[in-house]
Amino acid sequence: MFFLFDCDNFFVSCERIFRPDLKKRPVVVLSSNDGCVVSRSYEAKALPIAMGAPYFKIEKMLRGAGGVALSSNFELYSDISRRVMSLIRQNCGAIQVYSVDEAFARLPDTGIDHFQLAVCIRHQILKEVGIPVSIGIAPTKTLCKVASSLAKSKAFDKVEILTDPQRIRQTLKNFEVENIWGIGRRLTPKLNFLGIFTALELQNSPLKMIRRNFGIPLEKTVMELNGRPCLDIEREETAQSITVSRSFEHEISNFEQLEAIIAGFTDTACRRLRAQNAAAGEIAVFLKTNRFRNQNGSSGGSYLVSLGGPCVHTGRFIAAMKYGLKQIFSPQETYKSAGITLLAIESADALQTSLFEKSALPPEEQKLMQTLDKLNAKLGARTVFFAAQALAPQKFVRSNFHSPAYTTSWQSLVNVH
Repeated sequence: MFFLFDCDNFFVSCERIFRPDLKKRPVVVLSSNDGCVVSRSYEAKALPIAMGAPYFKIEKMLRGAGGVALSSNFELYSDISRRVMSLIRQNCGAIQVYSVDEAFARLPDTGIDHFQLAVCIRHQILKEVGIPVSIGIAPTKTLCKVASSLAKSKAFDKVEILTDPQRIRQTLKNFEVENIWGIGRRLTPKLNFLGIFTALELQNSPLKMIRRNFGIPLEKTVMELNGRPCLDIEREETAQSITVSRSFEHEISNFEQLEAIIAGFTDTACRRLRAQNAAAGEIAVFLKTNRFRNQNGSSGGSYLVSLGGPCVHTGRFIAAMKYGLKQIFSPQETYKSAGITLLAIESADALQTSLFEKSALPPEEQKLMQTLDKLNAKLGARTVFFAAQALAPQKFVRSNFHSPAYTTSWQSLVNVH
């Protein structure tokens, strides 16, 4: 049996943990530079405020309803996500983290009261972390997604089991085909052309016809809708690339400022690299100008630098980034965004040692980076950092409504009176 754990309005829920005054009020979380709505409370959805709506268009409506807008606090959301996933693992063993706010788990079909287990896990997450979770339970991952959408619409227990064939048919009859996991807007018109408008109609479609017209992935979806598991829990694999980038509040033309900002991006990417016990051999740095000011659209450049072998040392990546940045920077340009990508990533456990080297990763570099990570984890982010990051402007991304880093900074700890 598959379980799908889906955190409700995740970014908003993270903010409400430390701001009880936000409960039962319309709340939205905005994208980088406070641009568009990326998360909404149920009260904000009822106004209605659409996902992706530009903030300047909904600001008056939101404030008139007593609502609150908040800037994205990804450091907080990442830490809360880690805590939620840890609790799910404790109860379910191996899980597949599908996104920052979703995870699949698979448990035995018999010998377990699935509903009661789901209710207990949900209550534990709410009590220990403070995040409300909807849980869908079904014999396949695709039906699990359908069950999860039903669970979200519930007022209280937020747990839905979809195993009874008659109940499944009735649910799929009222479920639009475009809302099925993996279909979306691209395939919907083609399915509609064939007279398939609901999930039930797709469930009853001939497999040969589906495979001939749409291929194996959609054939598996149809089989899953019929209760035949085709998609299992996937192992967490080493990412093939790691990208960190940002758009700036104001255009930047100063080389030293860009260098310091991108050094910070490099530090973030290297921490993610080490967190998944991996090493990288290449780094690409890129710059982009403002596409609205440039008549030919966005321009800039990118440059790939090889480190000559797998590496985990942030300092070496920063040095390579600086070299690449010098190749693409133009004093005549002003840049609206920048970023880096780590490439040629391998699991540290799978690295092959050369015949002429003692170790693929120098032990002293590994120990230095481990010490750096431990200090920042214990004492707060940027307690220890590379000097190349020091000249970065304090604020280069607009975040006028940013909340504190409640769980990752000693200075931001909540005071209890």
